[in-house]
Amino acid sequence: MRILYLLIFLTARVWAEDLLIQGALDSELGPLVAALEGKHERHIGAWTFWTGRIGTQSVVISRTEMGPINAAAATTLGIVNFHPKAIINQGTAGAHNPKLDLWDIVVGEKTTDYGAFQSSHGDAGAGMDSARWKPIIHKLRLDNQNLSDFPSFPADSGLVERALGIKYERGKVLKGHIGSAFEYNRELDRIQWVFKTYGTDTEDMESAFAAGVATGMKVPFVAIRIISDSEWNHPTFERIAGEYCAQFVLDYVKAMK
Repeated sequence: MRILYLLIFLTARVWAEDLLIQGALDSELGPLVAALEGKHERHIGAWTFWTGRIGTQSVVISRTEMGPINAAAATTLGIVNFHPKAIINQGTAGAHNPKLDLWDIVVGEKTTDYGAFQSSHGDAGAGMDSARWKPIIHKLRLDNQNLSDFPSFPADSGLVERALGIKYERGKVLKGHIGSAFEYNRELDRIQWVFKTYGTDTEDMESAFAAGVATGMKVPFVAIRIISDSEWNHPTFERIAGEYCAQFVLDYVKAMK
């Protein structure tokens, strides 16, 4: 029996991949998929993965699809099937922080679900009042015994610092707070409320949910997001931003030893 357990352990080690890189859409994955050497495509349920190598790294690229259900499912499947040593979630984002400009890249030191809140009672006809809304905190039982509070999910500091050192000429590369919800916000008052209440710099639909799974499964994680639109200064969504972010992440992976 001990020999069997040893074989299972060794097999898991052999098949562990260095990186799981995620993007919701094909437009956020193009340069990464194209760069894969020895590419093999695999479908698990509704989700697609490509395995191969980029530079010195064995890589799994995951098309998560959009939204929290897809992000959580694809992340779980990616961890269970490929045993990555680290996860990079990347792609486009809208700006909550008015100081961010088009093409800026935000490396998330933490991610937060800004769609999680509860309201206090309001009588019929009293209207909706965001002042009565309070954030709900996610909880995980990391030791399988006690629940721990996660108002945000912290990134791996080493992954963050490496990303901040990558050369990039289209805009700024800065450490920030990445927000996620199954929302596309274009009302400046709503954006300002989220920015003030949760402190998030950006919005996307996947990062925090992938980060929550990675935290629960104890896999190092970082989210990297490019500003593709900002209601403050560039309200038009620029699809090519996904390609620019993927190229930045490709440079990041190639720099790894």
